[in-house]
Amino acid sequence: MQEYSTSGVPSASEGNMGLLQRIINVFAAPSKSFAAVRENPRWIAPTVLVLLLSLIMTIYIAPAIQKEQHEKMVTQMENRGLDQEQIDSAIERINSPVMKYVMYGSALIGGLAVILVMGGVWLFVARTLLGGTTTYKHMLEVVSLSMLIPSVGMLLKAPIMRFKETMNVHFSLATFMPDSARESFIYKFLMNTDLFNIWYIGVLCIGIAVVAGLKVKKVWPLVVGLLVLWYLGSAAMGGLFS
Repeated sequence: MQEYSTSGVPSASEGNMGLLQRIINVFAAPSKSFAAVRENPRWIAPTVLVLLLSLIMTIYIAPAIQKEQHEKMVTQMENRGLDQEQIDSAIERINSPVMKYVMYGSALIGGLAVILVMGGVWLFVARTLLGGTTTYKHMLEVVSLSMLIPSVGMLLKAPIMRFKETMNVHFSLATFMPDSARESFIYKFLMNTDLFNIWYIGVLCIGIAVVAGLKVKKVWPLVVGLLVLWYLGSAAMGGLFS
């Protein structure tokens, strides 16, 4: 088997590595996990696991999600000049059991869409922009395994979110800013410096490099640059619609 050129990464000789070993190695030795992915991609199981974790967390923190939606909706409707009866009617609809199932379905469908789209984006980056050799199914497993890191971060944050009834819980530089700045561009951008998000980006870069037969030092500037642009755009759009 042809070895790839990623510096410090072992040859992909463990393609039969099981799901549990791949998950453990994503946190402890990501190059080993992605070496197994390069030899034998198995993207369905980790994708299902990420989606199940997303669904479980959504169900658990549903009260916090609904409270924030309630507050934003009331503010928006008051700004539009709606009377109290109209506001109460809208709030009743958002608190209906049907809307809960819509929220749960959105967690699954939205999560799957993110994995599928990001797999395509990073495949394009790896093959077309960086000249690597890999396939869509390889990149799908890289994305899904990497997403386990922010999923674990959410597991740690979820009890705090539920207790405080807010989604505004993160381990980022935005923590040092006052609550009055929550809707500002800089606050929304700095939220992306969350510890688990930075960890996720680092592992993602390693995964793309390993499965595409590239050096990490060639991969990370482009990947990080594209993500920073995305975060800047998201923060700007969030400011427009806040």
